Amino acid sequence: MNPNNENTVSLKKAKDWTEAWREQCPNNCKAFLVPAVDLIEVLNEMGILGDKAAKKAQKKASKNKLDVRAYMAIGSEDGGPVEERLLIVGTQEVDGVYRDIINGEIDGKSAGIGDGPNSGIYDLTNPCPPVCDPNSPLN
Repeated sequence: MNPNNENTVSLKKAKDWTEAWREQCPNNCKAFLVPAVDLIEVLNEMGILGDKAAKKAQKKASKNKLDVRAYMAIGSEDGGPVEERLLIVGTQEVDGVYRDIINGEIDGKSAGIGDGPNSGIYDLTNPCPPVCDPNSPLN
């Protein structure tokens, strides 16, 4: 799945970055819960996942009650500029609450999904600006 931990962020760094967001933006939201089936639909629309694979993935996400949480964060990577960030973690619904899957665990217990104990916290984003679409009607 992610054998080289590409784009993963350590739990300590993620905690520091999300804390910085909450301190600097105390009245803003902290995170968003994103339905996994919607992300799969976007990948299907882009042609990354074919219809059959997307349908199978959506069924699995629904059956296992899997979604994604995107945390707002502020931080610097390897001495680079301090930027706003979006940290992504998988979640699974347990007793009516979507719990974060971090280091292959939910609340200290094995999540029983995935293939390894990498952090499960991903920084896949580049802020806009500067990486904006100047022609987008949403910008």
